[in-house]
Amino acid sequence: MSSARAAMAMLFVILKKNTSNKQRNEIILPSYTCYSVPAAAEIADLKVRICDINPQTLGYDLDQLNSVDFSNVLAIVTANLYGNPDDLSALEAIASKHNVILLDDSAQSMNARIDGRYAGTFGDIGLYSLDKGKNITSIQGGIIVTNNDKLAELIKLEIDKLPEPSFKQKIVESIKLVIYSILLRPWLYWIPANISALGLGNTIYTTDYLFTKYSKHLASISFRLFSKIDKITSQRCQNAKKIRNALNSVTGIEQIKILDNANSCCLRLAIIINDSEARNKLIESLHIIGIGATPSYPMSIAELNEVSKFTSIHNHKSDNGQYIAKHIITIPTSPYLNNSDIFAIKKLFIKHLVTNI
Repeated sequence: MSSARAAMAMLFVILKKNTSNKQRNEIILPSYTCYSVPAAAEIADLKVRICDINPQTLGYDLDQLNSVDFSNVLAIVTANLYGNPDDLSALEAIASKHNVILLDDSAQSMNARIDGRYAGTFGDIGLYSLDKGKNITSIQGGIIVTNNDKLAELIKLEIDKLPEPSFKQKIVESIKLVIYSILLRPWLYWIPANISALGLGNTIYTTDYLFTKYSKHLASISFRLFSKIDKITSQRCQNAKKIRNALNSVTGIEQIKILDNANSCCLRLAIIINDSEARNKLIESLHIIGIGATPSYPMSIAELNEVSKFTSIHNHKSDNGQYIAKHIITIPTSPYLNNSDIFAIKKLFIKHLVTNI
């Protein structure tokens, strides 16, 4: 489809329309996730039930999830943030136990694995993004996968109804793609970062989604890139390892844990900065030298006024999600990063954190 956001919204509409129990109108989401997920639920006129996260892994707090009343739950949605798989086998078991759909949102985790399986292939439906910043990108686009024949037919029927992208849309896509591919080097990052149309690093809540089929032109680009996904993943993971090692001696930080049975695709390196003010200054300094560090999602979805309108329970516990939103920094692992960039990253971490203790 035109985007993973639109694909998510369409999937929610399909699930709601075809459930045999119309009381099941709730989607369980982690307290810290991309804003497009609750926005997709709003488009489908579904309620959101928020479950807190484990601050060490950014996946669900499984104890809290197991205590949820599933009476009205239609689906659980995973997050798999920054290329790190959630405990997907556990989530699959919980969904199966309560007879609810598991939608494995792997928008950020194409080519990541856990328990020997790819993220995005757990549960009933998987979702991948081809948006900017992903391991395989064509600026926009989304892929849906499912092993359920009935769902596959329903999805196909809906996609067949969608219009082809307009000529204007194709031209805009091509221009964005050229700008993005040329300028997304660390030493040139300041240029695309200041082009608002590219939306780099921006996180806003919106339900203004474009529902079209995926452009055949963009599909051909993604298909060629897909043949290189193992190489791209390897380069990203090598850079992530180098940055991790470089920051091992830096105090005042906590590196996000990757589950023992998981292989991350290392989309970005997520780090928790104990001092939130120092985090903000660090991000500014990294931007100045061309490193596209971001605070990711500025708030937990539990804190968003837009989401509070359709949450099913308003006293949900989301302390961990709120803490992470104020303290996280994500560092790019792009193949364009070199050893000099990594040394500069370490130098700025030391400057802003060690000297402030």
